[in-house]
Amino acid sequence: MTQTPTHTEVRVVDRHLAPRVAGWLEGDPTRDGVLAHQHLLDALDSGEEERVLVWPADEPRAVAFLASTGTLIVSGDAAGGPPLAAHLHGSGWRVLLGDAALGRALLEAGSRGVLRRRGRAREQRLMGTREPVDLPPPVGLRRARPADEEAVTELAARLHVEDRMGPPLSRPARASVGDRLRDSIARGATWVVPRDGEIVAKVDVALASPLRGAQLAGVYVAEAWRGQGIAASAIAAVTRELMAEGMPGVTLHVRADNGPGRRAYARAGYADIAEWLLALR
Repeated sequence: MTQTPTHTEVRVVDRHLAPRVAGWLEGDPTRDGVLAHQHLLDALDSGEEERVLVWPADEPRAVAFLASTGTLIVSGDAAGGPPLAAHLHGSGWRVLLGDAALGRALLEAGSRGVLRRRGRAREQRLMGTREPVDLPPPVGLRRARPADEEAVTELAARLHVEDRMGPPLSRPARASVGDRLRDSIARGATWVVPRDGEIVAKVDVALASPLRGAQLAGVYVAEAWRGQGIAASAIAAVTRELMAEGMPGVTLHVRADNGPGRRAYARAGYADIAEWLLALR
């Protein structure tokens, strides 16, 4: 009789195990291993292996990375959900993102408190490209400047509601988003499209690894300016810039039911890589 795996089979990665885990992720036979596992691989590259869990300990089939921000990235076999959930109990993760089957299994094995919040879990699609598309950039596309911070924060607040992340941001939450975007702008990681003296679209670069590629996030076009190809052309242009800087590929994730968004990203050269789940606590 097959035994049910327990949390004792979960292991925290150390520097000796890290190369084997990285090799397993890179060699994923079902998809582009590097682009599908960017955040996990970048964590191992960056020396954050103590934040990475594997199951089972002797032959990894599922991996979880708990970032300092409270984001939990998961990948691998859904059978790893129960043991990982047991090990992560009380960890305080706030956002779960990654392979849909493993994410669902982890939630189902978690506490009743988590299950009561499952209405905030939704299907995503991880999309990516290694071949930039030569779409003309939208007029005025540029990196954001410090003076753009309030306008960019407003777009991020709208995206939070429209993307079903929760109710309108409270004042403290909006201030926290503003702090994050201030840092992103200072690093040159936020791009904007101005029209008629206003910022009407934004794109953030959430990850930029010369080894593992970049990931875009926070893509938003103001409602009055939609349907003009701004998203597709901006994504294509930022992707070209990132790949010219040496990124081997670029990814993003989008709600599975966001048809216009998925079509825009496809026009920018992106294709589906994996079914993901996004859950909030």
